Amino acid sequence: MSEPIDIAVDLGAVSPTLPKTETWGELARNRQAAPPQIIRGVLHQTSKMILSGTSKSNKSWSLLDLAISVATGQEWWGHRCEQAKVAYLNFELPRWAVTERIDAILRARPECAGLDDNLVLWNLRGKNSDLTLLRPQLEAELDRQQFGLIILDPAYKLLGNRDENANGEIADLMNEFEALAQRSGAAIVIAHHFAKGDSSAKSAIDRASGAGVWSRDPDTLFVLSPHEEDDCYTAGITVRHLPKQPDFVLAWEYPLMRRAPDLNPEALRRPQSKNKKCSDKEFIESVLGSKSLNYKTVIERAKAELALSEASANRYLSRLKEAGHIGHHGGLYWARHQQVANN
Repeated sequence: MSEPIDIAVDLGAVSPTLPKTETWGELARNRQAAPPQIIRGVLHQTSKMILSGTSKSNKSWSLLDLAISVATGQEWWGHRCEQAKVAYLNFELPRWAVTERIDAILRARPECAGLDDNLVLWNLRGKNSDLTLLRPQLEAELDRQQFGLIILDPAYKLLGNRDENANGEIADLMNEFEALAQRSGAAIVIAHHFAKGDSSAKSAIDRASGAGVWSRDPDTLFVLSPHEEDDCYTAGITVRHLPKQPDFVLAWEYPLMRRAPDLNPEALRRPQSKNKKCSDKEFIESVLGSKSLNYKTVIERAKAELALSEASANRYLSRLKEAGHIGHHGGLYWARHQQVANN
């Protein structure tokens, strides 16, 4: 654990003591080992990460899943996690809701059994305040145990009177997170939200709401951008100390976000796009016509004729079967002879 940080220094009342200069020879002879990667290829301990996404993009579900993954040493979205004790500071959800969510995730992930004391929940809904004022109390509680990961959800509950659009004020907030990381020796992960409006026209690093420091300061920026498929998100990872990671798509399947390798990460949702890619009549006529086709052929034709993904074609099939417009028996699909609205 690092040396305690003087709160008077943090508040600007006392100038901090600066480290001495070093020649390259001194630096080379006294190398500092890189801290462990708590999320392989994504995040070191003592580093900061922001998970950013639109409102209601399952960020809290995702961070609870991350907490459970690290606490049990399992993978998170395809990235191996180093097993460590995790502190989850919940400033938003009621205590009962957090309990139900963790129960649901553990039922969906039986490999994460044995969680027990390795995940520490601190339910602070209604106690949100300026992080500068809260940090001494947080550190006093967190000092009792050695954590590898500390998650604070969400960031806006810790702003106090800071303006999220002011670079200087958000830089001050990031310094508070940095002090917490150095004091605890843990990786710090924070949830943040997108700005309102169309995010697809912006670079992934600029989609977070407010000042540019939200994106520039963290060592890792994990961005969840709405995909053209319903309940899907393109995950983009920007890292400072590690090799670049390829984008991938996550699909929401309650209670988890799971990787969807069949979807194109570049197909982001745009304002002019609609959830429905073609009319029901177009789907039936272009894909089925007068034939009876198996599932594989239906998917291939939907992709070739209408540029639909398997997930979209599945939605059309399910809805049109339920409406009685498509028949299904013995593994084959066919169009029923009845009027289909062109909508």
